[in-house]
Amino acid sequence: MKLNQWIGVIALSSAPIVVHATAYDVQELPVTELSGSQFGSSIDNSGLILTTLINPFSPPIDMTLFDVANFPLLTDPDAAAQGEFNNNDYAQIVNTYRQNAVSFSTFGQKLANQVIYQTDGTDAQYVFGFDEEQTNTDGFTFGMNTRVAGSANGAYIVGNGSSLFTARDVMSSDGTEFTIVIADVLNRGFVQFDGQVNPLLPLDMTLEGFSSASAINENLQVAGVSSVGVRDLITSGIENCASDDLTIPVEACIYELKTRSQEQFVRRATVWQLDAQGQVVSTTAYDLDFTLDEDELRNFTNEAVAINNSGVAVGTGTVLFNNQGVTAAMVFENGTTRRLLDDDSLLPNFATSINDQGIVVGYQIQAINGQGRAKFFTYDLNTETLTFPDDFFASSSTFPRDINSDGIVVGDAEIDASQSQRRRGGFVYNPQTDEFIDLNTLIPCDTPYSIVAANSINDSGVIVADAAVLRSAKNVRGQPFLDADGNEILETAVVALKLTPNGADAPDCSVDGEEDPNEVRQGASNSMIFILFLTGLALFRRIKR
Repeated sequence: MKLNQWIGVIALSSAPIVVHATAYDVQELPVTELSGSQFGSSIDNSGLILTTLINPFSPPIDMTLFDVANFPLLTDPDAAAQGEFNNNDYAQIVNTYRQNAVSFSTFGQKLANQVIYQTDGTDAQYVFGFDEEQTNTDGFTFGMNTRVAGSANGAYIVGNGSSLFTARDVMSSDGTEFTIVIADVLNRGFVQFDGQVNPLLPLDMTLEGFSSASAINENLQVAGVSSVGVRDLITSGIENCASDDLTIPVEACIYELKTRSQEQFVRRATVWQLDAQGQVVSTTAYDLDFTLDEDELRNFTNEAVAINNSGVAVGTGTVLFNNQGVTAAMVFENGTTRRLLDDDSLLPNFATSINDQGIVVGYQIQAINGQGRAKFFTYDLNTETLTFPDDFFASSSTFPRDINSDGIVVGDAEIDASQSQRRRGGFVYNPQTDEFIDLNTLIPCDTPYSIVAANSINDSGVIVADAAVLRSAKNVRGQPFLDADGNEILETAVVALKLTPNGADAPDCSVDGEEDPNEVRQGASNSMIFILFLTGLALFRRIKR
């Protein structure tokens, strides 16, 4: 089988390849007034969309945790002490509290820099997860970074986050009293249904354990990863926190141990079965596909990232190749773990999604021109057929994100080989016609958006995507920044889009038969800063925990 398929470089203006593709109507999700940038994360067959908001506007300040002495650079400390913040001081405080949340600091309020919202395309609602309404914040705390996994039947939402951060009064060994702000749980999957949130507990609860959800099917099976044990470093850390010689409060010791030890959990792919109320009724953990030596010191892991309605889950796991741990795509089914691709020459490889027909999508890392590139593949579990479709060009790194019941695949790929920092674009792949298409060629010519990634597709063919667009830069309160003349300052932002197929032919954006000089839309900034920003967003989308 020919594994590396070669095609010429396809520019953004390559309209002739999309003659059989349908065009899409474009709708920006109704969350742009809530944050500066958003990701379109998932869409289920009911049309429910989950989107991730980055740095939500106007987060609440808990004045019971605010001490003006901790902010010596405030421009108006007297007003701040009364809870009256000017824009500069408010931004400084919010940025500090957001960093507290990212670093899991022991002290100070925490504010999330990413939260989840659900939308039907018209209204948007906060997916609160483990967050709770508090008097001190006059509502939800917006304190925990929450990561989306998916939804099912328009009602069951799965995600991941920490438990609520709360203030604890503690005493040091020398009798000094002070306040710490900590969470009991740092990483836990959850199911939100009908206003109630149920945790997805791991099999091993040492230090509260670790669990993370990645997907849910319509039969209410949740795929993810959870802890089944701990490494010696955690065991010895717990003993140290119980020592009589401890100089810090035991609560702070245990919390700091949790923040340092997340990689010391023994993690295995896990499937939780829910009942109709979203309660867990059974938990199945999947072991590695090989037997570990008793004296093995390396912490090998696996995890499930997608599951179809037949209960077949796929993901990744460690395999041994020349006695080295290498990542390989895995299938988790009926309690058994097996490699998706047995050919060692295809290592490393990753599975990202599976549909109800047993078609798995993933990517293999290949060495092309001395560089590691991700090359997209499909694998049919029924016929054991492996296919590497042609993508935009031979050395393009291509990441498939989702596949629907018709086998239509969406994702993102490098679309321009001429730049050292390559631009990325969202794609749709139709296996029936073997068309691999830049989504930017399927949306109206006058749209201001440049699609940088397609993240999810449902069985109706509706796609949720991320797009770059030029719009007003806004401060932490959501107010536009103005220049010296009072004009709004523009910047490139990322927004979440809903793309609905309309059955029309792909638009012809040429001008009198010539390439449209404005076809690379305003939102598609090529600046180094924006390319690095989009690279960070791509990494964010791939991170499951």
